Amino acid sequence: MDISQRIRRAADYQAILEQMARYIQAVDRCDLELLKYTFHHDGVVSFGIFDGNAHEFCDFDIPFIKENLSMGAHRFSTATIEFESDTRAVAESYMLGNAAAPTPDGTLLNFPDNIRYLDVWEKRDGIWRMYSRGLVVDWNAFWPYSQREDGAFAEYRRGSRSTQDPAYALRAAR
Repeated sequence: MDISQRIRRAADYQAILEQMARYIQAVDRCDLELLKYTFHHDGVVSFGIFDGNAHEFCDFDIPFIKENLSMGAHRFSTATIEFESDTRAVAESYMLGNAAAPTPDGTLLNFPDNIRYLDVWEKRDGIWRMYSRGLVVDWNAFWPYSQREDGAFAEYRRGSRSTQDPAYALRAAR
């Protein structure tokens, strides 16, 4: 592989990582348009709770999150990306998630989990997007939810599970 091919491969690798980050941001901010942007229109997901077209999954997932989770924060790491060609790659990435949801009696529970995404990425019209995303759960747990809002924590700016989050204002100010 010559230097120009290695530079292009590094740029493609970075573009996929950026799309992985967009996916996480879209889920945490409940941003339907951004979530759809990470998938090709004919993409598919295999999550168990939803198996089918990726854009239909997005239309299912964002309302589900809004209706059922009072808090959600995720981060991805340990991404292994292998290129099959200049326009196709497979990837495994780890995701550590944390969500809070009420039980039927209104008690909030904290739900941390560690999952892995198994993806097929395709570059079409110069943009890397997921063609398929599978989900594998490695562990999960739950315990009573607690959030500090007293003392110094009372002074912190809080995030929002919407496009009203301070991160969106930062980008709009550019």
